[in-house]
Amino acid sequence: MKIVTPLIAALILTACAQEKSPPPAKDLFSPTNGERVTDCSIRFKKSGLCLSWGWESQPTSTAMGSLVFKTYRANLLDQSPVQVDLESTPQVILWMPEMGHGSRPTTVNPIDVGTYRASDVFFVMPGKWEILFQIKSGESVLDEAVVNVTI
Repeated sequence: MKIVTPLIAALILTACAQEKSPPPAKDLFSPTNGERVTDCSIRFKKSGLCLSWGWESQPTSTAMGSLVFKTYRANLLDQSPVQVDLESTPQVILWMPEMGHGSRPTTVNPIDVGTYRASDVFFVMPGKWEILFQIKSGESVLDEAVVNVTI
């Protein structure tokens, strides 16, 4: 029978105690999945509010997808994003300008302050599309932000 010295016992015990960190959370607004929250490169034309978005599940040629988008303004002090609720639930329109038609209607639901989910996102054919984020009153478009995508 071998005697284990206190130093060897301590080394054995600490070698097995490696801390494992959880996998990183999915960031819908990283540069690989959409627009960054802090860059305000997408703006509503009249109000100047910023828009960021990301695919929650990307649509395919056979399946609908969904996207999440946020509306915000830049903080006056440090330009950090301050989420803003819109006066009415916005609409998301999928439009193919070169062909002069759109796709099926999407469904938009609020999920938090200034955060919305557009589901039933489906592009009927490949090509250049616009995703129109619209604020409407009845049939009148009050404000709009446009994102160009190629499918």
